[in-house]
Amino acid sequence: MRSIKTKLLSLSIALAMLLALAGCNLSTPSSVGTIGGVEIPAGVYLLAQYNAYNTAANLADLATGETANDVKAVLKAECTGTIGDEEVTATGAEYVEKLTQRAIEYYAAVETKFAELGATLEDAATSEVADSVESMWESNGDLYEANGIGKSSLETYLLNAQKASAILDLLYGPQGTEPVTDEEYTDFVNNSCYYIESVQIPLVDYSTYAMADDEQKDQIMQIAEQCREQLSEEANSQTTSSSALYEAAATYVPQAMEAIGATMEDATQAMYYAGSGLYTPDDLASYGGEDYNNLTDPLDEAGMNQWVTINLGTTVLVARRIDPFKTYTIAQLTSMYDLLTPLKSEGLQNQFYADGAAMKHALDEGAMKTYSASNIKKNV
Repeated sequence: MRSIKTKLLSLSIALAMLLALAGCNLSTPSSVGTIGGVEIPAGVYLLAQYNAYNTAANLADLATGETANDVKAVLKAECTGTIGDEEVTATGAEYVEKLTQRAIEYYAAVETKFAELGATLEDAATSEVADSVESMWESNGDLYEANGIGKSSLETYLLNAQKASAILDLLYGPQGTEPVTDEEYTDFVNNSCYYIESVQIPLVDYSTYAMADDEQKDQIMQIAEQCREQLSEEANSQTTSSSALYEAAATYVPQAMEAIGATMEDATQAMYYAGSGLYTPDDLASYGGEDYNNLTDPLDEAGMNQWVTINLGTTVLVARRIDPFKTYTIAQLTSMYDLLTPLKSEGLQNQFYADGAAMKHALDEGAMKTYSASNIKKNV
């Protein structure tokens, strides 16, 4: 028979082992290593991975009955999409891994450049981030927590995005090291943007969200054509025609609403259906299909300064493209619109991705396995 002392010693050893195991289960890495000397916090890694999963889930070739919330199914499925300039076909798990790596490389490159420039964020930027974090947490806090993502990680991630915006201005803004010239802006506006004047004739009763039927659509198209004819006569100069636009909207928008059984409580509301503005490539892309842009192609076919009707599904646009430089200077346009972002942000983003990929990687494989995508939760 063993002595009481021996039994107590064995019990102490067993208890110590249990405590050690419990400590391993409760302790998780605070980071997944470094890229270029920039520490990648675990929460930032998990958020990047969660975002990558959502992208992969939308691309996954899932079997009938499987959904984007079926994590195991998504990670096993085939995903095809574009990462950078490369078309990638991979399993969901591989796709998530590639996107996550790319995201943390971008994060590290932004942090590095921001430090090199000795930059600081303005109070407005940090306040915007704080407000966004509160809003996101209120909407999805439980889901973030279930995935190991805290509020501070959200804040860090969003601050990184603000730093990227600050870098853009520090490099290419008016006081930047490589400021965009007026000639560059002028070329961008002339060759990549559209200045459009328009009156929107509704095809939807927004009080009930009922679409116009075929008979009503025919009637509204006739109203839109009358609007086009009036604008062709009264707004035929090469400069902006605000008063003519508002007058046309006040005349024809109420008629269209009446055709679909809707009413306009206040006639002044018609002014919200008329306007003019500069559309950047990102704005224009939202109207595009694979081979046809529903907005720009009809305008191109009509030609500069020519009014045309364009059926966009929920509205008929009576519109024309004009040369903004007939009315505004480039200085006025750059003060009215953010042209720096659409002109330079994509190039800068690509540079961040390239810089991040080229940095020395000292990532902790064990930590990343601990935070495997297989642990992602889509329901709480």
